[in-house]
Amino acid sequence: MKLAVIALIGVVALIFRDPVINWSMFAALVVLGFTARLRLHHFLRTWIYAAVLILIVVAMQYFFGSLRAGLTVGGTVFACVQAAMLLTLTTTVAQLLDTFTLIVSPLRFLGASPDTIALTASLMVRAISHISGLLGEADRAARARGLDSSIKARVVPAILRSVKYAQDTGRALDARGIVD
Repeated sequence: MKLAVIALIGVVALIFRDPVINWSMFAALVVLGFTARLRLHHFLRTWIYAAVLILIVVAMQYFFGSLRAGLTVGGTVFACVQAAMLLTLTTTVAQLLDTFTLIVSPLRFLGASPDTIALTASLMVRAISHISGLLGEADRAARARGLDSSIKARVVPAILRSVKYAQDTGRALDARGIVD
């Protein structure tokens, strides 16, 4: 049910392309998060990282198009990030994987392996939390070096370590013969 709601949020955000609707969905999802007894600190770090991306997108949209387009994209991203965050904070990874496996099981008739797809989803969920941790580490390291305002000092180390993480994960899967 939660995945269906997230898909519906994404579809509504993309079909209507209205900043008022998208930011209203974000606000409703924040309220929903608080009714699920989630605390503000669960949201703040993710909002800060998303805000950096959204500010860049809004600025680019403003310069190359219109402020309305930027606010629309920003609202869409924030609503989708909030929906995904609610899903991951209120659902266990095992439940998510079982759901992914169930959803993709009809693809078995086309030769796909639902277990491989579930493994991929599991790795993706793990990678998201790992990359979030890398961003936090890079942020703390930049601050320790007195580079609080340097986006480059925060992002470049996180990107390099993310690539290394992906390569290490690929090597581990290959060494075990899990996915060819």
